[in-house]
Amino acid sequence: MGKTRNQTNEISAAMQLRLELQSTNQALRHAYDKFNFACEPELVDACVYEISSLKARYDYLLRKLKELSGHSPAVRPAAAAQPASPTPPEDLVTCVAAAILKGGPACPS
Repeated sequence: MGKTRNQTNEISAAMQLRLELQSTNQALRHAYDKFNFACEPELVDACVYEISSLKARYDYLLRKLKELSGHSPAVRPAAAAQPASPTPPEDLVTCVAAAILKGGPACPS
């Protein structure tokens, strides 16, 4: 069984994204090095903007690579799909708050 054209395209796209991700990572390390040695306020500002830009590019490339490999959905699920955190009983909330203030009743064991 040979690979289909679609699989080959996905592999080459993934390799291209990995190369871009590696290049961006190297540029980011270089930008941090420039930031560490910058003395003038204008140069520090320029380094901060460059680092911010490279971080955004790195995040984008990583997200695209994950989408391509099927590890992460392209769109996050709606908030309703996430399980709601259970609310603690009222007496537990009261005893915890009172215990923190060192004046309330001890919590039941």
